[in-house]
Amino acid sequence: MAEFTLNKNYSSWSLRGWLMARIAGIEFEEIVVPLDLPETQTAIRKHSPSGRVPVLLHRGLAVWESLAIAEYLNDLKPEAGLWPPSAAARAHARSISSEMHAGFVELRNNMPMNIRASYPGKGMTPGVRADIERITGLWRDCRKRFAGAFQKDDGFL
Repeated sequence: MAEFTLNKNYSSWSLRGWLMARIAGIEFEEIVVPLDLPETQTAIRKHSPSGRVPVLLHRGLAVWESLAIAEYLNDLKPEAGLWPPSAAARAHARSISSEMHAGFVELRNNMPMNIRASYPGKGMTPGVRADIERITGLWRDCRKRFAGAFQKDDGFL
């Protein structure tokens, strides 16, 4: 059995934790909890102190919230390059990650994540368009400022 247990559902927060564990090369067990059932909250609370996903369980420790998971996995596996090595790039990456984590409410409210379905254009509003433009602008800026041809830091971007 794997040393790590990671709870991933269909939310961008959960996917972030799952992706970071994969990038770090951590072997883990995924527990899928359907989000639309009456017993969902009870099932999540069995694993997560906050009652939310994602949560990473490791050696009796629960680490919840995608940014906390990123920091914890980086502490365990710094060689995985979850954060850029330079302090300036790392600070910028953390700022953007925090914005992604807490921002873009219009996009989140009008175009919820569903990785198994496709609804092109559904939910597009001026606010969603502004969020998307901000996100793509962030990515363009990061690639221009911090990424070169196939650099290791490209994994963050």
